[in-house]
Amino acid sequence: MEEVDVVDAHDNVVGKAKREEAHRKGLLHRVVFVMLFDADGRLYVQQRSLKKDLYPGFFEGSLSGHVLSGESYMEAAERELHEELGVCVSPRHLKDIVLFGFHDDEERVLVRLFAVKDFKCGVEPDTEGEVKSGEFWAWKKLEFELKGKKLFHPLFRKALEEFKAVKEKAVEFVKL
Repeated sequence: MEEVDVVDAHDNVVGKAKREEAHRKGLLHRVVFVMLFDADGRLYVQQRSLKKDLYPGFFEGSLSGHVLSGESYMEAAERELHEELGVCVSPRHLKDIVLFGFHDDEERVLVRLFAVKDFKCGVEPDTEGEVKSGEFWAWKKLEFELKGKKLFHPLFRKALEEFKAVKEKAVEFVKL
């Protein structure tokens, strides 16, 4: 069972808890969100596995995952990229975009948003456990789908808002 660090609003570790306990008790803990862009500025969007305990079948891009106890945000982003998408990226290719808070009925987290630019390798999603499907979407398609009937993870919507708000960094990845 995964153990996560419980943190205060300033991201200082104040304890540890099992992931499920952190969710059940509404304990503030850490999450990473990674946006993977190809050379054409398209974002990899995945549909979460139906086996996920939170938001099964919802769309998100490109991945989100918990930071395990004692792990850095960067280490978690690298691990999650490999586990969920079969992608190996060095830390120099992971651009740290912003840290933000996210709270809903299911999670209370501090989120470190990373982005990868000009990704040229293949993606091999973990369709056995983490991901139902995924593909690169042009920004116009993403905006169209966000207005439609597809279910999008609320953390993804918040991450997009945060990404767009940091235009000087975001414009390097995609034309908004």
